[in-house]
Amino acid sequence: MKLIMANQPGVIEDLRTHLSSNAELIDIESVSSYVSSPRLMDFCVRNLDVDGLALVGDSFLDKRTMLADWPQRTFGISLARWEILQGKCEIVQNFDLRDLSVAKLQIWPFDPKVLSDDQSILAVALSYTALEMYAEPRIVGALNDVLADLGFFVDAERY
Repeated sequence: MKLIMANQPGVIEDLRTHLSSNAELIDIESVSSYVSSPRLMDFCVRNLDVDGLALVGDSFLDKRTMLADWPQRTFGISLARWEILQGKCEIVQNFDLRDLSVAKLQIWPFDPKVLSDDQSILAVALSYTALEMYAEPRIVGALNDVLADLGFFVDAERY
């Protein structure tokens, strides 16, 4: 199996077939050897029209689990759309945590809205870095909550 992206049709079924073993669940670290993270880069932006953008990252998990998200929501956008919109918003480095005019933006190679729910779960799981999971262990628990039905897990012992 070659390296693919999470928007590949049949990606989850292909992973189950290729990575199946006696284990009940497949470690997401094994999956990351075959499916690349969709997250290319991140920005914090002010005054971006977020209507129609897909929730990703912590905001995606917050909608499905008990993970308490920051006041700034995290949205995913395709690289092509970002190239059009980046001049229409202010990129910020520092902001007050209560500033709701700021959004976190992840740039992906494709539009996250085109993914099925299962593909979205897989893509969001793969978008987290090891450093983020070390820094906030609740992310691992939230990921395991959403990944279990797909047949995958994050090894909590690793983080």
